[in-house]
Formats: sequence, structure tokens, C-alpha cells
Amino acid sequence: MTTIYLIRHSVRMPQNQIESYNTIQNELLKNEKIILSIEGEKRAEILSKEKELQNIDVVYSSNCVRALQTAKYIMESQNLKVNIDERLDERRVGIANDKEHPNWFEEQYYDENYKTVNGESQKEVRNRFDEVIKIILEKYKDKRIAVFSHGYAITFYLLKYCELVNIEDKRLKIKFKNKIIYDNRINAPEVFKLTFNDKDIINIEYLPFTKLPYNEGK
Repeated sequence: MTTIYLIRHSVRMPQNQIESYNTIQNELLKNEKIILSIEGEKRAEILSKEKELQNIDVVYSSNCVRALQTAKYIMESQNLKVNIDERLDERRVGIANDKEHPNWFEEQYYDENYKTVNGESQKEVRNRFDEVIKIILEKYKDKRIAVFSHGYAITFYLLKYCELVNIEDKRLKIKFKNKIIYDNRINAPEVFKLTFNDKDIINIEYLPFTKLPYNEGK
């Protein structure tokens, strides 16, 4: 059995702490450089000490700073190196086309091909994410792998195997094999445990941690 933990990054530094930002960098690069807040650092360290996440064999992370900052605590405590892959990055948000699609947030979950202006669709994100997971399953059979990524990217990938029950007020309700496995807003950090037999999915489980109460951590 191969176990993959999909881990959303911890709480990032809020936008309201930035008074000014003088740069010619594009929005994508600016987004990649967002760091964790002090609370986010504390929560990432707490996460690294959870019993379920010990004895990790391999670490993967998106190209974004906040994901790497979350991963570093497990890497340090377990003496691991990281594989950085931009295909695990967050969805390219683009510009919300509110006038034509006033319910765009929900629509991106119900319609896998919908996307904002200059953004990515659910299907596009899932396809690139899936490319990495397939590599992991090929290279690390019977290992325990921690994959640090982002809220949209992880939930869009989960919809490869899960059924969307509904998405309301950013509260995601999904089920796997007719069992509700998640019904909440995505936490920061957040962990889903995927178990594979060779390349076949066996189980998907949401792992709540009592020491990490809800904090969306936008």
C-alpha cells in the first residue's frame, strides 16, 4: 500500500499587513512569494509533531513559499529533502468575471471546465496535479509521501475520485464511495490521507487534528 498525505499549507500572512507593494512582478509571482504568518509557522510546527505524520519517506511541495514553509518542519524533524514541483501550485486565480458569472466560486466546483479570466479551470488544475501523483505512485510504491499544496489544487484533485455533494458559502461537502468524508471550509493546514494499492485508489480519509482548530488562513 502507498500512502499519500495531501496537506494544505498553514496560515499565510494576511494582505492587510501589507501597506504598499512596489513591484513590476506579475500576480502569479507575487502569489508564489506569500509567506506564512507567525500563527501559520506555529501551526505548521504543531502539524509536524502529529503521530499520523511521522515516518514519512518522501516530501513533495508546490513551488510556493507558504507550502515550503509548512513542509520544512516535517523535513527538519525527519531529516528529509523536498521535491519541488510547480504542477502542485495553487490554481491560477485570474480575474473573477462576476457580471457574467455572479456565482463563480461555486461554479468552478460544479463545472470542471469553468474558469475566470486568465485563470485555470478545475480540470486543468487536476490534470497537472495528477501528473505528479502518477509519478509518485510509480517511483515510491509502498512508501509514505507528504505532498504540500493548496486548497483549490487539493480539492480539485480529490474530485477525481470523490463526488461533490454541494459547495455553499465556501463550505465543501464531498463523499467517497457513498460516504461523506468532508463537510467544512478548508482549514489551514488541512490533511487528507489517500491510500493506493499499486495505482488504484483504495481509500480517502480526512484527518482532523484537535490541536489545530479551524483557521481558514486565507
